[in-house]
Amino acid sequence: MPSIRQHLHIVAVCLGLGCGTPVLSEPKGSSAWGSDAADLAVRADGATLRLLASGGCVGSYVDAAAPIASLSFDLPGTFTQLTGAYPGKVTYPAQITGTLRGTLMRVTVTVPSLPLVIGPLDLIRGVSHNWPSCLYP
Repeated sequence: MPSIRQHLHIVAVCLGLGCGTPVLSEPKGSSAWGSDAADLAVRADGATLRLLASGGCVGSYVDAAAPIASLSFDLPGTFTQLTGAYPGKVTYPAQITGTLRGTLMRVTVTVPSLPLVIGPLDLIRGVSHNWPSCLYP
């Protein structure tokens, strides 16, 4: 039998996220999260985190191989760096970890082969950007 503390946690989650629906669902099947440095599009089949480069364009992105469907996640994915040489990008295995609390999501990406750690990034629900991809010569 659940304790009173567990019931209060469930009620708090329901108030913050709405019960009866998946954690990150939206009517159109995707939700947007963002900050001044990144934006995240969450879909039923995965997610894409776009990272803003110094020139005001997206210079790299991270694709999650599975959907974000809980308040705490640890997902495999790929980190893609856009380049100016053929084939235009380089892709590396990555690990995406994060937590969700109400309208705030904290995400960290680890790319072991570089080595590179991106984040933690604090993303706010409902924020999206129309940043273009960087055009490298």
